Amino acid sequence: MDKKIEHTHDNGVTHSHEGGDVPHTHGAHDPYKIDCTTITTYRNTKTGEIYKDKKEGPDIVEDVTVQVTNKGLEVFQKVMNDAKKPKP
Repeated sequence: MDKKIEHTHDNGVTHSHEGGDVPHTHGAHDPYKIDCTTITTYRNTKTGEIYKDKKEGPDIVEDVTVQVTNKGLEVFQKVMNDAKKPKP
């Protein structure tokens, strides 16, 4: 199944990945790199059933989860702490 998952990063960059759930690095052109995997599932809001393959219908919603590695989380925390520091 060929699908693209589009998402927007905090820096405003929007892109997609071929094949859906793929490990990738956020910030490839930034000084910080955060390793993560994007996972997309489809859920029936009436029955609670969850599907890995794309489903469509009035009761189907798309859920997107981004899993960040421990190292990626440490980098993300550093970025957030740096952003809180007062600028000279």
